[in-house]
Formats: sequence, C-alpha cells, structure tokens
Amino acid sequence: MNPYELAFPAPSFPIASKDFDDGGPLPPSAYQPANESPELSWGPLPEGTKSLVVTAFDADAPIPGGLWHWAVKDVPATAGGLPHGSTDLGVALANDLGVRAYTGAKPPPGTGTHRMFVCVTALGVETLDLPPEASLAMLNITMIPHTLGRAVMVGTSRP
Repeated sequence: MNPYELAFPAPSFPIASKDFDDGGPLPPSAYQPANESPELSWGPLPEGTKSLVVTAFDADAPIPGGLWHWAVKDVPATAGGLPHGSTDLGVALANDLGVRAYTGAKPPPGTGTHRMFVCVTALGVETLDLPPEASLAMLNITMIPHTLGRAVMVGTSRP
C-alpha cells in the first residue's frame, strides 16, 4: 500500500532523480553506512509555493508504522532540487533513528524488498513553526493546512 493514499489529498507535480528511477533500486550510496541522500529535482511547483518539505519513508520496515529515514523542512521554493548527499538546504528534523540527517536504507535479513517513499511537499508558507524536537507526526500534521502539492517517487532496497 502507498502510505500517501491515506494522506491529506494534494495535487501532484513532477519529481525525478539522477540516482534512481521511480520504482527502481536505490543506489548503494543511499544505504547505510554511506547515508547519502539521493539527488532530487522537481517542478514546476504549484503556484504560490513558498517552501518545501522533503521526506523519505520506508513503508515496509518490520515495525508498526514504518520508518522515517529523512525529514527536511523550510527548503526554499527556489531550490529546484537537492544535490546528492545534500546537507545544507532547509532544516533537518530528527528521523526515527534520532538523526537530524538522511539515514540510509538497511533492511533486516529476511524482510524482502522495501519501498522508500521519497516525498516533496510544496507549502504556501516560507517556514513551518515547529519546535526543534518536533516529531515527524507533528511535522505531517502541521503541513496539512499549508499543502499546495505533493511529488512522490519510490526507490527499492533489499537486505
């Protein structure tokens, strides 16, 4: 199941990566221990977009609710994308592993193919007012009234 089918509805916009194809395998650099976020490009963005949130979510992690690998808020709407291994655009929130950065895939043995949903959400505000210790659930809830669009692509990983 696509977890974004349950999310607040939003129009889609284009997203792409030089590092992987939608539905294809993530590059080795997107695994642990390299922990390098994939290159992303997007656009055109919905009219009125002032900032973006970029997330990566493993829907097939063998724990209830999946695993958030990455969350960056307040990415400028003018960015046009994120370079491979990006660390300096926007404000990183702690992922489910307690790291304020991208944490690579590392599916446990015997769990099969995992789907990493990489999502870029266009917002009508320049910043999301969240405390530094905000949970990713709080991030997702706070985005709802400001969401103008969403772009999603999926990369796969194997143990």
